[in-house]
Amino acid sequence: MLRTLLRLTLAALVRLILRPRVRGLENLPPGPFIIASNHLSFFDSLFIPILTPRRVHFVGKQGWLEMPGLKGKAQALFFRSIDMISIDKSSGAGVTSGLTGALDILKRGDVVGIHVEGGRSPDGRLYKGNAGVAWLALAGGFPVVPCGLIGTDKVHPVGSKRLHVARFTVNFGAPLTFEEDHGRQADRRVRRTVTDRITQAIAAQSGQEYADIYLSTVRERMKQNSGP
Repeated sequence: MLRTLLRLTLAALVRLILRPRVRGLENLPPGPFIIASNHLSFFDSLFIPILTPRRVHFVGKQGWLEMPGLKGKAQALFFRSIDMISIDKSSGAGVTSGLTGALDILKRGDVVGIHVEGGRSPDGRLYKGNAGVAWLALAGGFPVVPCGLIGTDKVHPVGSKRLHVARFTVNFGAPLTFEEDHGRQADRRVRRTVTDRITQAIAAQSGQEYADIYLSTVRERMKQNSGP
């Protein structure tokens, strides 16, 4: 009941203050499915769940639950209250454990959300998708709904410490299915092909320029260029 109350309260505030445009809700299928989205703002994994009729468990990094101090504890409580699935990206075992948890949630009939790039775009481009979303889709035969966020970076620009009042758009595309490859999640080439199809469908909904490079690689280059 507390989760429902929090979700409804946040949704009402977001709709009243930010007046988001939500399009394509008719594309959300019954039963379990995956929402695969781009990532422009820290608050994207909040906006999608509260503006979606179904309960959505969003994948997020374990670090958000481990920040120190009172602020960190409040942040961890908040993310747990909105059903975040934590993934420890520092190890392969941590990623596998997080994805297995997400798969269990899908198997019980719920919805899982995931940002395919693995992080927030620093320049508004859409980066190469990580294959975790394909692993989930192929392991359970679940449909994937591509979601394109537009303008959430205006609500919370890179480097900003506060929210800005700006309209944004959430576009849900037609679900993608991969029945012909169901159960082939161990095949790296199949995962790559499926991930690329999903990423292209997200680009069609977001209108972003596509960059055929992993976000993690871009971040490493930015770190190296910044220097000591």
